Amino acid sequence: MMNIRRFVPCALRGALLATLALTLTATASHAQVGPAAPPVAPTPELSSSQPAPETPTAEPPPVVAEPAPVVEAQPEPVATVKDAQASKDQKPAVHVTYDKGFVLASEDDKFETRIALRTQFRFESSRPTEDGSEFLSRTYIARARLQLEGHVYGKDNRYKLETSLGDRGSFTFVRDAYLEHKFSSVWLRVGQWKRPHNRQELVSDFSSVFNERAVTADFVGGGRDMGLALHNDYEKSPEGLEWVVGVFNGFSGGADRPALTTTCTANATTGAITCRNATPPPSTLVARAGWNVGKIKGYSEGDLEGGPLRVAVGASYKLNLANFDKGAQSSVSKNFSHSAQADVLLKSNGLDVLAAVYVQKLAGGDTELGALLQGGYFVTPKQLQLAGRFAFHQAPGDRNQLEGRVAVNYYLAGHSYKLASDAGFLQLTGEDAMGVKDKADLQARVMAQMTF
Repeated sequence: MMNIRRFVPCALRGALLATLALTLTATASHAQVGPAAPPVAPTPELSSSQPAPETPTAEPPPVVAEPAPVVEAQPEPVATVKDAQASKDQKPAVHVTYDKGFVLASEDDKFETRIALRTQFRFESSRPTEDGSEFLSRTYIARARLQLEGHVYGKDNRYKLETSLGDRGSFTFVRDAYLEHKFSSVWLRVGQWKRPHNRQELVSDFSSVFNERAVTADFVGGGRDMGLALHNDYEKSPEGLEWVVGVFNGFSGGADRPALTTTCTANATTGAITCRNATPPPSTLVARAGWNVGKIKGYSEGDLEGGPLRVAVGASYKLNLANFDKGAQSSVSKNFSHSAQADVLLKSNGLDVLAAVYVQKLAGGDTELGALLQGGYFVTPKQLQLAGRFAFHQAPGDRNQLEGRVAVNYYLAGHSYKLASDAGFLQLTGEDAMGVKDKADLQARVMAQMTF
């Protein structure tokens, strides 16, 4: 009987050997599919004295940038009628700044308005020097003005509106109202404003050294009137030549409160009375020319700017044609009224001097002369100012109107905010028709001025 213990191990060994043989056969068949690997050379043995060669470091594979994603082009938006209408209806924004008044301007700079309020409050005392005379004193609003100026539809279209809000207790009325358009370097103005005759008349009431202008301003018939003119922005004293020429309704009229000539007629049947204000046709030619050096502010008194010598000279002429009618005179030419003047303004390091001469002949009258000399100096720069003035002009009846004054002014913010005081005399020399002589009248004035 076979021994079972010996048979089992032998059987297991045989099975294992058969399995191993099958595995080796399958591996060999797979290895023969590709080319045979080259024989590996035997590695020579290194001696202990020879250093081992360094193992080369494998370089990293190159980085390949991924292509950018393709962005499809978007079609441009097409404007529609609705979008165009919305753009047209969109209003430009407005911003507010301050520059000698509150300035409202559109962002596209096509429209601008400057709003300013200008005021003068005054105490005045006067006394004739005749025996038994007394002081006459009062406090009043010398001037209260509301001013709007700027441009519309571009800077080549300017406008100005200035109203008087009860100067010296009078009613409210329009002082300046005009429009002007720029053609190249020339402006065309139409409306109501000061006739360009006499430098001191063209200086604003709020830019003067004394409380009021000299007596020569009334002598040559200053004031405002309706007119039409061509100019080169003369009021801003351009460097070099300044000029203006225009035609106006009247020859003179310098009162702050305008006088209106009214004609009334009565209906013979009904008895109704109808009154109309006279509207005379333009009859006065006015021309002015000047020369400015040193960027002077030629229409502002007092040297608030400071600096080296600056000069402005000017001359003007006006002629009333009297509708080419001789009227009550013996000829048409004798019915004309003429006025001519020349002036010079100097400014240097706080000093300013204004001098002017005047010649005038009214219809049917004699030729009369006038002159003005005025100067001021800042004792402390742009603050404390001392000034003096003398003026005269001839009057009918071989008489002369004289004026002499001194002034002490304190400026807190230029002409915009100041205290101005002056004192002096007025006298009409000679005798009146009754043979009576007039003595001098003494006058003192103190004024607070503020514009904003």
